[in-house]
Amino acid sequence: MTTPEQPDPVRADAEKQQQAAMAVAAPAYVAACPGAGKTHVITNRHLQSPRRRLRKGRALISFTRVARDQMARRCRSAGRADLVQAPHFIGTLDSFLWEFLVKPRRAAQPTPRLLESWASLKAPVQGTDREINLHRFPMTIDPSYRKARETVAWDKLDYDTRQLIKDTSYSRAQWEKKIFETRKAWCDEGYLTGHEARVLALWNLRHAQTAAALLPPLLSRFAEVVVDEAQDCSAADLAILQLLHDAGLPQVLVGDPDQAIYAWRGAEPRALQSFAAQLSPAPHRLTGNWRSSPVICRLASTLRTGQRPPDTSVVRDDDVPVLVLPTRFADSGSRHLHAPTGAGIVDAFRTLAEEYAVPAKDCLVTAYKYATLPGITREKPNTKAITSLAWARTVTHTPSASGDDLARACAVAVRVLFGYWYPGETGGPDRIMARHRLSAEQVNRTAFAFLHSLPAPHREWGPQVWQAMKAWPALPGAAPQGGKGRPAGKPTVSRPQAATGIRTNIVHQLKGDEADGVLLLLPDSGSVQRWATADPATDEVLRVWYVAVTRARRLAAVALPDEESDQLARLLAERQVPFRVA
Repeated sequence: MTTPEQPDPVRADAEKQQQAAMAVAAPAYVAACPGAGKTHVITNRHLQSPRRRLRKGRALISFTRVARDQMARRCRSAGRADLVQAPHFIGTLDSFLWEFLVKPRRAAQPTPRLLESWASLKAPVQGTDREINLHRFPMTIDPSYRKARETVAWDKLDYDTRQLIKDTSYSRAQWEKKIFETRKAWCDEGYLTGHEARVLALWNLRHAQTAAALLPPLLSRFAEVVVDEAQDCSAADLAILQLLHDAGLPQVLVGDPDQAIYAWRGAEPRALQSFAAQLSPAPHRLTGNWRSSPVICRLASTLRTGQRPPDTSVVRDDDVPVLVLPTRFADSGSRHLHAPTGAGIVDAFRTLAEEYAVPAKDCLVTAYKYATLPGITREKPNTKAITSLAWARTVTHTPSASGDDLARACAVAVRVLFGYWYPGETGGPDRIMARHRLSAEQVNRTAFAFLHSLPAPHREWGPQVWQAMKAWPALPGAAPQGGKGRPAGKPTVSRPQAATGIRTNIVHQLKGDEADGVLLLLPDSGSVQRWATADPATDEVLRVWYVAVTRARRLAAVALPDEESDQLARLLAERQVPFRVA
């Protein structure tokens, strides 16, 4: 026990690490453990900037709008709104590439627009025997080629898309040709996504004439670029950062290779470490965890590379053991049963969490795949509009719905309503909004209200939806034409799930999230063997589990097949992790 005259040495050491990271000179690499306070470090580094500089600002780059908004909000709260304005920049990597490496070289007409994804438009691939939207075909970039070779990532197609092209008369080469032709037509109209922004940024930086036009203003404006969550950088991202580094732009990368869980888009831990070694041969480390208990820190250390000692828990002394929950898994997340009691696994977790004074509202259930999770049935791609609308309506009446699901639900409603209100208008909702001067806030508010007003979906739901569409107050510029835009057919209605009061989401959607109690569902046999023998440096699944358990503040639980629970208990005992089989 420490007194005010005797400061806590653990906290003092963690604060010392943070202060050093705030002051380290660029170029540098900061390796930060989960809960290390990266946003605090990055924002405080920025808050040290002098006022009223016309040049030599700082760019803070993140991979999510949530992180971007959090950093900007902290600057404003500290009375430094100037740090959110030029010459500084706070935004996502996509927006940084767009603003400084792509848009300056684009023609003013047609107006260039950066889309979050091609799903923002109704953009079916033209000239084929199947109507499949462009966004269903993920693309990859190989930056090792000077012209950044692009291909369709056929191995990353979702199940529904694979089924749609299974019996097509077109070969993959023909499909790829049509995909790129369709994409080019939209790009010629001014539309691009983050993928195209990367391709163009690479091209612009690798060609002397365009680089000579882009780099001087960039080097003049920024004294430093800070990249948060650097482990999420793809090979193309790192190639761009390498070119900027070679051009003399100082960079500070902050990340954790053990949390690299986006291999599908080209993020690879060793590539980051190779680039980081150029910035600082000896990385600055943040090993103080301000989120999780010592038990959770110890559990996490069993899932990462190098067999490093557990991170230091800074502000917690909870000794709640890891819960090992023997489970009988079913095909549906709503039917996973806790083997000892026969109760639903989420209900069993809630009961056990309450024993440790962790209420349901502070709990989270997660898994590698949506199919494993209880809760909302996910919207399936390429379904009828009426079925998508039924899914969206269900989301708006689900108290535990995530922000991402609510955003997707509103997007579904916007597509349906715009198809009725603006028949024949091209370019999708984004262009229609620009044409009629509709704000995103106005459109989304209308979409949510419309969805929430609809009755519960059933097999004969379609006529009720149509009557509601005709009666709903239209947005400016609407010009309905009879029955055009009417959602056809009957919806496929999923059985509603019982409310548990506990949030659910896949691990890939939890970056930056946390909860007092976290339950990780591991339904696959052999998971314990994988945990014990695989190398997290090369096995992304272990890194996904690592991200999951490190979201927990006080309680971590693992549900796995009944017959493997003893194996996990032995593994945790060997690694000296306190546990309870319950």
